[in-house]
Amino acid sequence: MPGLRGRTGRKNLTEYQGWPKGIYPMSDGWVPPCYPGEEELMEFEEKMHSRKKSTLVKRHICVKEPQFEQLAKKEFAQKSEYSLLAFPIAEGEYSGEGDDRSYYLVVFYEPSKKSKVERAFKSTGNDLTEYEQVVVDPDSEIPNEERFMYAHGAGEAGECILSEYEYQVVPKGRPEYDDPWGPAHPEGRFWE
Repeated sequence: MPGLRGRTGRKNLTEYQGWPKGIYPMSDGWVPPCYPGEEELMEFEEKMHSRKKSTLVKRHICVKEPQFEQLAKKEFAQKSEYSLLAFPIAEGEYSGEGDDRSYYLVVFYEPSKKSKVERAFKSTGNDLTEYEQVVVDPDSEIPNEERFMYAHGAGEAGECILSEYEYQVVPKGRPEYDDPWGPAHPEGRFWE
C-alpha cells in the first residue's frame, strides 16, 4: 500500500500507535478524511513514548462493603496515593448481602508510599501489613497494571476500577474446583 506510507517513508500509517483499528484502509487505499494524518500520528506516538511509568507494588486483600465504600472514594485514595482493582464476591459462604458483602481488592501503590497506604487501610479497620507485597512487572502488558503505572507516573493515583462481574469462591473438593472453565452460575443456562 504505497499510498498509505508516510511522507518520510519511515513506516506505513497503519503501523503508528494511534492508528484506529478497523476496516480501513480500503483495498484501494482510501481512508476517511477524519482519520488522523501523519503529523497527528507522529505527535501521538511521541506523547505516548514520553510518558513516565512508575514502579509499583501490589497487595491482595478482602474487605467488606463498608470498608470498600471508604477505600474506593476517589478523594480518600488520592490523598493516600493508591489505586484499586476491585472484584465483588458472589453471595455464598464468603460473601453476604448489604454490609456483609465482600470484595477482593488488588491495591497498587509506589513503594515509597507504603506507610501512607498502610495507615489509610488501618483507618478503615484493615491491616494491610499482614499481606505479601509483590512488585508489579514494569514490562507488564496487563492493561490495568499499565494504566496504573502511567497514572502514578503522572501523579494521578487514586483510581478504583470495579469489575462488572461477580466472582465465585469455590473450595477444594467441589466439582467446580477442577473444572477448567470454572464454576457456572446455577441459572447460567438461562443466559446462554
